[in-house]
Amino acid sequence: MPVAIDTSILVEAERLGTVAALLPQDEFGPFYVPAHAAAEFLVGTHPPVRDDLRYRAQLIYQGEFKTMVTAFTEADAAELGRLLADLKRTGQQMKWFDAGIAAGVLARGDKLLTADSDFDRLANRIPLLKL
Repeated sequence: MPVAIDTSILVEAERLGTVAALLPQDEFGPFYVPAHAAAEFLVGTHPPVRDDLRYRAQLIYQGEFKTMVTAFTEADAAELGRLLADLKRTGQQMKWFDAGIAAGVLARGDKLLTADSDFDRLANRIPLLKL
């Protein structure tokens, strides 16, 4: 079953210098990066942080993540609308990028590799692989 890689994993991979060490090697895969995770990661490369850290993040994005990014589709958009409506109806909120990532995973019926507790509220709907 395909596995989406959350931004929290991309950030940890950037610190380690590679994403490969973080990917479970068992029966999981193929792995991909949802467009919302790529966008959230890239937002983090733009603040006025140290130039060397920004450069390191951009290098790993170009070298490892960019080719793994999948498009946000109409089915993902429809699922995002349902997810946000469901959350609102139950008085919950979710970070924007996380909601987009979750919607794509839900639309595809995939698993999600994450270290972010924001997805725990969806554990009954998304198979989570926690780092």
